[in-house]
Amino acid sequence: MSERPFLHEALLATFGVTLSCALLFVAGARSVSFLQVAGATALFILAVAVLARLDTWAHVFRVRLVLAYVATFFFYASVKTTIPALGLETQDAWLFSLDARVFGGSTPSVWFQRWSAPWVHDVFSASYLAFHVYLHLAMAWAVVGPRERAERFFSHVFSAYVPGIAGYYLVPAIGPVAAYPELFTAPLEGGWLTRLNAAVVASGSSTYDLFPSLHVFITLVLLSHDARAHPWRFQALVPVAAALILSTLVLRYHYAVDLLAGVVWFIAFSAVFPRLQTRWASWRCGLLAGSGPAVQPRP
Repeated sequence: MSERPFLHEALLATFGVTLSCALLFVAGARSVSFLQVAGATALFILAVAVLARLDTWAHVFRVRLVLAYVATFFFYASVKTTIPALGLETQDAWLFSLDARVFGGSTPSVWFQRWSAPWVHDVFSASYLAFHVYLHLAMAWAVVGPRERAERFFSHVFSAYVPGIAGYYLVPAIGPVAAYPELFTAPLEGGWLTRLNAAVVASGSSTYDLFPSLHVFITLVLLSHDARAHPWRFQALVPVAAALILSTLVLRYHYAVDLLAGVVWFIAFSAVFPRLQTRWASWRCGLLAGSGPAVQPRP
């Protein structure tokens, strides 16, 4: 008997199907964006089904978990093309106006220019890159460990990515430095860390990836996971996370309201996810119990 889908797999599949339907109705069946998203979603669902049937094979579950990572970052990267394909307009003016009401007519990134210096940009570029280091090292630690630990991590973190990416479609925006370059008179100059971060952002950004800030939302999700599962890692990374979050403003990538949205998304997710996970686990266990002797114990 094959393993039933995990919650994060069901959420990713639902997101892919929903986005595919939207692209079908707006962009049409022949649009590149529709074909890419629909094809990737179908491939993901098929791969999960196949790997589920091979679940009794040693370490297949690890491949299945990594597949969710691949699907997540496909959906993240596809934002660059699907937002224009859906005809969604950027909301930078609205986000800027919200910041301006609170911060005296502008956004905090403009204020932080007074601290511009190559070494400052290097420090905060390293902080910004720390998000990728944190995520990928935590994921690697989970996927090579015991099955229960790996499943718990992937279900928690990659379930969170779905509402995070969905937020990009609710409020698409390109950020202060891209939308309002005239506001910034001090260049973001620095050493190799600044150049490396700029290259990573230029090659890996999905362009409209502002609201909510995943650097805030997912970092808080990672910290909340570590607070329960790895207290030592949580304590070590709290100050890193603080610098990471501040870097989104210093490097001019986000409005302050994006960061606030990340906190709101985290609070909502923290309230909903445990209940949803409990119900999903009960459903899975009920189906597996109903399969009788065919259910094999996990390795």
